[in-house]
Amino acid sequence: MEIIHLEKKHYPSVTKIYSEGLKTGIASFETKTPSWQQWNDKFLPTCRYVAIVDNVIVAWCALSPVSKREVYKGVAENTIYVSKAYQGKGIGKKLLGHLISESEKEGFWTLQAGIFAQNEVSIILHEQYGFRIVGVREKIAQRDGIWHDNVLMERRSKKVNYMKNILVLCTGNSCRSQMAEGYLKHFAKNKANIYSAGIETHGLNPGAVAIMAEDGIDITQHTSNHVEEYPGISWDYIITVCDHAQENCPFIPAPNALRLHQNFSDPSKIKGTEAEIHTAFEKTRNEIKNYSKKFVSEYL
Repeated sequence: MEIIHLEKKHYPSVTKIYSEGLKTGIASFETKTPSWQQWNDKFLPTCRYVAIVDNVIVAWCALSPVSKREVYKGVAENTIYVSKAYQGKGIGKKLLGHLISESEKEGFWTLQAGIFAQNEVSIILHEQYGFRIVGVREKIAQRDGIWHDNVLMERRSKKVNYMKNILVLCTGNSCRSQMAEGYLKHFAKNKANIYSAGIETHGLNPGAVAIMAEDGIDITQHTSNHVEEYPGISWDYIITVCDHAQENCPFIPAPNALRLHQNFSDPSKIKGTEAEIHTAFEKTRNEIKNYSKKFVSEYL
């Protein structure tokens, strides 16, 4: 089998395969094949392919945009059709694998597919390539007067880098979480967005600012924020750095976040000489530095 870029000259064969699929009644809500111009306008110019066996086009695939907004430029919906005579021979699997590989080279980070609930073969095919079912749109539209459910599937590329969102949580977002935010930003660089917050807000601790400055990390522009100030962010990691925050943290709706906990001693609670207080801050800072460096190495 050969896979090549789909061109206008291939469209008569593509139309025949498309028409076969439409006649099944479970491939699309469309009932008529479009003209070349309509088809060409619908699908993206990149990542459109035909599969050829013995000089015969036996399958085709393409991507269509899900939105015209710039922020969704890496998200597309995939369409794939295999000729009835060549189904069950692994052609659809090879073609979908090729489409995924090439889409990643083009910078697409998410592919999605809307599949009729009855089309179990297509659902299984997509699951084999890492698509997951994210929901079922019940009776979303009619075809020939019959309402159908549509299974929404999604595949997130593991090869396309994207900024992860990390939340560091402490009691007052004053000292330990501020240090962790500073070091995580330092070690992660452009691999993640780092935020810190507290279940209360106590202001930025001068001792934390000073001890971080001794190690060349400037946190003077940090602010003390309450955890409720960050609604709607999809967290990848939530790190609690004190037992009190872990035990009293309000519910944070982040089903996909990995939640980690590491209790660090609070140097702001130390009473003693200036040297003793400095030693306490330095000890906590170094522990947080080592933890942050290890975290970035392991998770990012």
